[in-house]
Amino acid sequence: MLDCANNVRAIYVALLNGNITYNGKNVPVYGETPFSTMPQNYVIIGDINEISDNTNHSFGNDVEVTIDIFSEQYRKYELSIVDSIASQILNILIPDTGVDGFSDTNFIVFPMSRTSSRYLPIKNEQNFIARKIITINNLVNQK
Repeated sequence: MLDCANNVRAIYVALLNGNITYNGKNVPVYGETPFSTMPQNYVIIGDINEISDNTNHSFGNDVEVTIDIFSEQYRKYELSIVDSIASQILNILIPDTGVDGFSDTNFIVFPMSRTSSRYLPIKNEQNFIARKIITINNLVNQK
């Protein structure tokens, strides 16, 4: 049995990075918080929680991935930006009612559903950071 967290994070970053835009600008997706100046809009693949779901024939996991969406704004607080980015993410991960899988060398990841979505804004004087956190439930099978 292998730990799947790093593989799931890498699959998510590969799927999303370079495929999310806002106002014609790329919205970068990071697998962890970078130590550089962040752009105005960005996404971080946050917590990954795994629960084993093994059978006698295979190794599986029920995995929840938290996706943090940030939009830094000056003297305004506009949720439509993070909502637009969230919609793009969901359309990539869960494009239809069928369950499509994404894989790497060791795992197949099946994003099943968005289990939660919430806003968690941050205010710093005249700067606002609109923040939306979505959680995606995945079935992850080891190959």
